[in-house]
Parts: sequence; structure tokens; C-alpha cells
Amino acid sequence: MRRGALELGRTLLAARRIGPRLACAEAASVTASPSLPGLALASLALPGLAVRLSGVAVRHDGAALPGLAELSLSLRLGETVAVVGPSGAGKSTLLSVIAGEIAPGQGRVEALPATLLTQRTELFQDSLRDNLRLADPAAEDGRLLAALASAGLRADVEALPGGLDARLGENGLGLSGGQARRLTLARLILRDTRLWLLDEPTEGLDGATARDVMARLLTCAEGRCVVIATHVRREAQAADRLIVMDRGNVVSVVRRGEPAFQATLAALRPD
Repeated sequence: MRRGALELGRTLLAARRIGPRLACAEAASVTASPSLPGLALASLALPGLAVRLSGVAVRHDGAALPGLAELSLSLRLGETVAVVGPSGAGKSTLLSVIAGEIAPGQGRVEALPATLLTQRTELFQDSLRDNLRLADPAAEDGRLLAALASAGLRADVEALPGGLDARLGENGLGLSGGQARRLTLARLILRDTRLWLLDEPTEGLDGATARDVMARLLTCAEGRCVVIATHVRREAQAADRLIVMDRGNVVSVVRRGEPAFQATLAALRPD
């Protein structure tokens, strides 16, 4: 009973995150109409697009300002986009809408199937193998090891007693912060979707580990659309476009090579 009470808050938050996605899946099974507002679609009318938002608005319960204010945006396959802005600007809300975890109050969302990497590293009291297989339950050990190699974790795992059978403690106990983040990166690679949504992917890591994780992410992301919500320079500097948000609005979009690109990067938090 005591444990249940302690976990109640997290359980309710998880239910609020997952609920809209389940509702969308149910709606999608009933109708294939592409005009339903708030429905994340598995295909887009225009080839080469990964995301298209049209007049999307979100308002969180009890919030004075909208999470997103009638936002319209298109993102293409093969490009890396960094969404930057102060805390509360709407960056995480934007990623959750694209992923289908938040249903907008108005507007239209079209997006390819996506993998969302949140700020929190979710690992469970189970074997390394089964933590990885959350991304692909049918993955053979060879594929698991290849994903770990791409994430820079294969040697660490093979050095553990039991290798893939090594058991983690609660919340990934037994791994360092950098190892835990690389394990979630391996899960991202195993999911193999064409749209990756990364919410502050190196938060909490030291500079050297963070730069290595980012380099590996971008190497594995070739041909995908990658959207990174961040306020850290190292996560944004590889982007093709910087989308600057404030109070739920897109206030500017700058492309690599434009004079404002470096100025926008310089305003972000350094390592």
C-alpha cells in the first residue's frame, strides 16, 4: 500500500501521456479519414515529408498561456531540426503532439510513425536483453549487439557477468548515467522508425559523453527526420534548421548558413 501511494503520482502522469495515444489508435481503427483534427497519421499526402502540422493548438489544464498557439510547420525526411527556446516555450509539447502522446485541441497533425526519446531514461528491473527488447520484442541477440555497438555500449555489456543476461536493478541500477543513456539510444536504433523525436537527449551527461552520444545519434540517423528539443548548444549545432519557440509560438526559423544561425546557437547554453 505504501509503495502504491508513493507511485500514484507517476502512474497518473504516465496514464495522461499514454491515454491520448490509445484514443488516437482507437479512432484510427474506426475511420481512415485524413481530415480528423488531432489525429496522427501514418502517411502523408506529400512525398518526402515526415511531419505536417496545420493550425495546431494545445492548452494544458490550468495553464494561463497555451502550450501551442495555432502552430503550422512542415518537416522533411533527411533533415535535422533543433527546436530551441526557454523553459515553458512549448518544445516538449510540440514533440508530444507529433508523437501522438498529446491530442491537440484544434488543428491537424500528420506524421510518420515516430520514436520519442524523453528526458527521463526509463529502465526496468530486468535483464539487459529484455530492456532492449522493449523496442523490438522479436529482435535476435545479433541485432541487439549490433544496436549496442552503434550506441557505444557493446564492450561494456560484454564485460558484465552474464552479458545480455545481466540483470539491472530498479531504474537501471548497475549502470552509470552515460551507460543508461546509451542503452536507451540502442533502443531508439532498434525501433527503426523514420522520425526520431529527441527531448534534451544528453541532459545530465558530462560534456565528453554527451558529445559522443550526439555523434552516434546523428550517424545512425541518416535518411531520417530528427527533431531535437533543446536549450544546449552541443545538441543544436548539427541541425539544418533552428526553430525558435516562445510561449507556444514559433518566433523564427533560421537555416544553416544564414547570419542568424550562429547568433542563435551562441545564445544557447554551452557545455
